[in-house]
Amino acid sequence: MRNKLLVAGTLALAMTCTTVFSSITPAVVKAASVSTVQTQTAENSDDYVYCYAGLTWAEYWKAEGVMAAGDTTSSDTADSHDEKDKGAFDAVTRATTNHGLHRGSYQCTAVIKTAEGEYSVSHWSSDGKTVYFTDGTSAGWNRGTLTLTDGTTQTMTEYDVLGLKYVPVKVKSSDYASFKEKYSVVENNSTLIGGYGEKNLQDYNVTASVDKDTNGLKTAEKQSDGSFTFTQRSNGSSSGIKDKTLKTADLNNMGATVKDASGSYGEFLRVDFTKNYGDLGANMQAVKWTYYGNDSTRSKALATYGTKFAADNWMHKSMGIQLGLTNSIRCQLPKGYDGTGYWSLTIYALGYADSTYNFEATDANIVKPDTNAGDTTELNKLVSSVEGLNPSDYTEKSWNSFETELNEAKDILAKETPTQAEINEAVEHLTAAKNALDKYVYGTANLSYADFYYGELNDVKEDTTLDLTSDKAASYRESGMYDAVSSATTNKYKSFFSSTYSEDNANGQGGSIIGMKDVNIAVPTSLYENAKKAISDNKECSNKLLEIISSMKLSDTTPSEYKILNGDGTLTAMKSEVTEDTSDTLTIKTQSSYGQYEVDPVTSENSPLSNLSAKDSLLGIIVEDEDGKKYGMEHLENIWIGGKFSFAVTDGFKEKHGNTIDYNRHEALQGKTIKKVTYLVKNDADIVINTNLKCKTLAGSDSIKATANDNFKDGATVSVDTAAVPSGSNYTLSSVSMGKTVLTEGTDYTYANNTLTIKATDNTGVGSYSMVFTDDTYSDIVASFTLESGYKTGDISINKNNQVTLPAGVNFKKYVNNITSIKINGVEKTGKGGIKATDLFDADGNINFNAAIKGKDGSSTPVFADKSASYTIELTSTGYPSVSGTVQLNTSILEASIKKAEELDSSKYTAETWKALQTALTEAKEAKSANTQAIVDAANTKLTEALSGLKEKAVTPSKPATPSNPDTTTTKKPATKPALKKSNVKLSKPVLKVGKTTKNKAKVTWKKVKKATGYEIQYTTKGFGNKKATKTIKVSKAKITSAQLKKLKKKTIYKVRIRAVYTKAGYQTATSKWSATKTVKTKY
Repeated sequence: MRNKLLVAGTLALAMTCTTVFSSITPAVVKAASVSTVQTQTAENSDDYVYCYAGLTWAEYWKAEGVMAAGDTTSSDTADSHDEKDKGAFDAVTRATTNHGLHRGSYQCTAVIKTAEGEYSVSHWSSDGKTVYFTDGTSAGWNRGTLTLTDGTTQTMTEYDVLGLKYVPVKVKSSDYASFKEKYSVVENNSTLIGGYGEKNLQDYNVTASVDKDTNGLKTAEKQSDGSFTFTQRSNGSSSGIKDKTLKTADLNNMGATVKDASGSYGEFLRVDFTKNYGDLGANMQAVKWTYYGNDSTRSKALATYGTKFAADNWMHKSMGIQLGLTNSIRCQLPKGYDGTGYWSLTIYALGYADSTYNFEATDANIVKPDTNAGDTTELNKLVSSVEGLNPSDYTEKSWNSFETELNEAKDILAKETPTQAEINEAVEHLTAAKNALDKYVYGTANLSYADFYYGELNDVKEDTTLDLTSDKAASYRESGMYDAVSSATTNKYKSFFSSTYSEDNANGQGGSIIGMKDVNIAVPTSLYENAKKAISDNKECSNKLLEIISSMKLSDTTPSEYKILNGDGTLTAMKSEVTEDTSDTLTIKTQSSYGQYEVDPVTSENSPLSNLSAKDSLLGIIVEDEDGKKYGMEHLENIWIGGKFSFAVTDGFKEKHGNTIDYNRHEALQGKTIKKVTYLVKNDADIVINTNLKCKTLAGSDSIKATANDNFKDGATVSVDTAAVPSGSNYTLSSVSMGKTVLTEGTDYTYANNTLTIKATDNTGVGSYSMVFTDDTYSDIVASFTLESGYKTGDISINKNNQVTLPAGVNFKKYVNNITSIKINGVEKTGKGGIKATDLFDADGNINFNAAIKGKDGSSTPVFADKSASYTIELTSTGYPSVSGTVQLNTSILEASIKKAEELDSSKYTAETWKALQTALTEAKEAKSANTQAIVDAANTKLTEALSGLKEKAVTPSKPATPSNPDTTTTKKPATKPALKKSNVKLSKPVLKVGKTTKNKAKVTWKKVKKATGYEIQYTTKGFGNKKATKTIKVSKAKITSAQLKKLKKKTIYKVRIRAVYTKAGYQTATSKWSATKTVKTKY
């Protein structure tokens, strides 16, 4: 029990120490005052402060009446285990790197020493690969090598166990300040932490609560020189742990065995407890031995001995509590006695009443000096038989334990003359570890958010112990925590994220995202078999263990990442590769329609985050604040595409679709700084971005008010009231916007003395404005206001020509950009899935009767299904009076003109005027399907003018007939060309699509039309009836199905259409009907 030892105790600051800091500063440790204290003034009348203090071995035992009490003498003499434990109550020193080192951190103050410095240990990670120090820092650990967070390594040269870290003491209030100067102090209601969970031994994290009745309480007494001594411990009735009663241990029923003499750890007498010992072992602090010699009545003690952890006391993960006495300065048998006879040993443990075991030692129990080397044949054979085992075939935890025992066995074999006791102990331990090796069963299962995130946000350790009664993740299932994401208005919950699974609501309206789909899970084989048996036995289960086991889809292959399922239904964090993303950054804002805070990535080309498909592979997002606390994000409610996420921290926030955002799980983030964001990527390396995002404290949204002083004419002024901002804040104006346009200070506005002056520029005018005020501590405040036009009802109208008429000087573009509502026959047509105001009017305010609502699937729904019908239109434009009117596309006059033109005889008119008429007639026919009344009227005007411009041919008098002359030869006229045959080819109407558009080009594509030999494409900025403004592209090859529209004007809307053409020599040309008109918007 020494070699295993390793001083893993620690100067325990009462802190959870889960945060890994960026650097590690070696702790300065002084043997005389290495103490950690938990303190707080208790509600007692004796004017004392009650606390936990870390004492050295000498400080602890000095008043306990044991041999060599208070003596710190060391010894250079090695015991039978080659360890120098023969001193008094000096520090226990080890150079071994074996995992016994971890056990010192349960109840002891321990220090790791390297050539570069010293580190005071607090506790260890569940896998033993990370050691946490009392200053809040940590380091990686691998058999004596520390890897600091800056990547540098240091090698352990020594490991010292200095004493006990949690001794309950009371200190006079008047001496308390001085006491704190000498001892690190941690208050009551703070944390006691220690240990390393492995099988029967489990780590602990409890809350201190010392009072005058705490068992084992010592009084700290200040001496004249300013130092402190400690009285004998007292028996008490309270545990010293918050909300915990004093526990008891029945040593007579814990498999007590007085061991046959072996001295495998250097002891001369040993007692083991091998049943139900785990909790007592984890809390065991010290052991007192009392020797009565031949006095079976135990009436008169011959000697009393104190002990030290590692040198004398030990506990093993599966072999039990192992207590020994070492022939040393602190333990010398009375003259004339050999150790046989009657003994009592008493175990002192945190939160326990003192436990005593009486026994008799015989000659067979007393170790005699043995200088002979033992037989290593069996141990050599055993080590050789396990050397070829593959770590990947076994659970990480069982392999770590096995590897430790294997290394210890090798250490024994490396000794020049190992004793037989050491060899036998090594064989026993290595055999047990080999038999305990456990493999994984792999599979996938759906996990709720609560079950998925519980392991990600907490330090959940692998544990195969079957526990069907507790549900540690229960609090995560509560409403507002990590429960389902509900949606009553959209089907996004079903398929927006492929990594999630959902359920429909019973009423058929909406549904919920429950959690993550097909998560990789590894289950230790022993646990899997025990759980399957529990299922077959119809056992009740309070957690999700049996449900997950039942739903697992098993796999024969080891996944690239997985969570480990524990016996209590919890799962560890995902075992996955991690990529630190230094190419991308994150920004945070408090003005968002999706949450009270929104985090947005700023990605670079081909970076980890830019290559992430959130919809396809993002399992979740974890943020970590400066205190190391972690928070998870849920899909749709928090997580969006592109790595963006948002969240709320107070009740009642509704995002833009009207859904209330759960805030409970993120409430504590307000005022904190996010230091790290982890994107959990399915079946790939997780992406970690280190950042520094301040979640500013929320200020009232109406803390700053803006009021317009007048209507907008040549500008306007606005008064700003900042009286209600939080006390101590220092808000400044950071930006002013009109709609989505950010205005330029000086050019578009000025701000001074709480007055905003809006100038008359191209960017300003009538409409809605917002002012954003920022502060270093508090959230941004937006003050909104509207500048009115001052016009009255009737000043704006819809005329009989289906055109919106505005007062002189009012820019129609600005007016239409302010439109927030369009109702047609009483039905709202704006908003999601509606029409844009700029699509309903042309630049001159004419109603576009071809306006259509575009669907995501490429569909097009006409706003005016029957263009011959009349429609009532109601317009609401911010800052302007509402307007309504009746519109109807009137083509009757045009149709009459067309009819008149078609009834004329071409032979009566001159070729020139007839050609002009035909041109106007063609345009007039096309204008029958025009999108505005203006085009219809323009076409009618042109046709009417062409009709008026027709000129009749001049009449030539006929010549008298020439008599026939038989002798006259008649010249034969050339034969006329034969008439073209009718083609009888019917072409279907092409389907036109608009592709990539730039500021002066646009690509259009279409599907090949059967029998077509070519295509004609027309595009125009006005109407197709306007031939001058219409350009035509002719495509002469049937296999071509795309074309580029070139030399377009930037920031311009074009209308495009296409028809199929059939040509063949000797046949009339056939064309299809024109396709539906598409709109092309060139870019800026």
